[in-house]
Amino acid sequence: MATFGDLTGSLLDLELNSNDASVLYTSTRRSAAINAGLAEFAALTECYVRRSTLTVSCNVAEYVLSTITDFARISAYGMPEYHLTSSGSSATTQMYAGFNFPNKTELLLNRYQAGWRQSTTPGIPAGFYFRPDGGQWRIGLDMRPKVGSSEVAKLIVPYVARPQAMTASSDVPFTDTAGATRHDLTEYHQAPVHYAAFKLLPLIGDVEGAQRQLSLFTDYVKRFLGNQRPKGGSHVTLAHNYLGAARIRTGLDRDYPATHWYR
Repeated sequence: MATFGDLTGSLLDLELNSNDASVLYTSTRRSAAINAGLAEFAALTECYVRRSTLTVSCNVAEYVLSTITDFARISAYGMPEYHLTSSGSSATTQMYAGFNFPNKTELLLNRYQAGWRQSTTPGIPAGFYFRPDGGQWRIGLDMRPKVGSSEVAKLIVPYVARPQAMTASSDVPFTDTAGATRHDLTEYHQAPVHYAAFKLLPLIGDVEGAQRQLSLFTDYVKRFLGNQRPKGGSHVTLAHNYLGAARIRTGLDRDYPATHWYR
């Protein structure tokens, strides 16, 4: 397991063929390049995913995601969930996820639920959407949520996070602010070293060497993505639950929100 000191020092020395840390390949440049490589690897692989919990208020349909300090973008490895919990000693939680809480998008809502945005009647949301709003990124619900005075509602949102930047020589890649480290990513610690060399070698005009380092970095990205593929055989499933949709249209599944049928 490499530390920040190893990455910016001996490991990067080998790729640059230089131990200079004060003239051209300064310590500041080395540190910035390593952290940039760590962030680039996380962005390309989505290996560093976190979940944020947003408290949902009664009648408030939209929430800002970009206030999450390490938020990069929505993760492809999971979809938001809606939880509604009652209070008291026998509290129960209703959870809506997957087919029960699909991404409807504003386009589908405008097409199939005309006037949905103007509706003032609260209820249990049957789906969500994402939208940019200037400098913000928002998640919205397809209806104003109804949250009773004795209830607690929340959105669980998986997202791709920016790794914590390393500063101390003893810091380890992919360690969060709570001190927890992703040790399963140890075999990829060399990736930011290659990326750092790619960023620094042009300082001496070695463009060919920089491209070679970028290729080595890309190999680590491909290696990670390849390791994430399911092992063994695979099977095909339908992206649309036609049986569930048919039950909704015919009223056979009365506990399922009818607004899902067009998904």
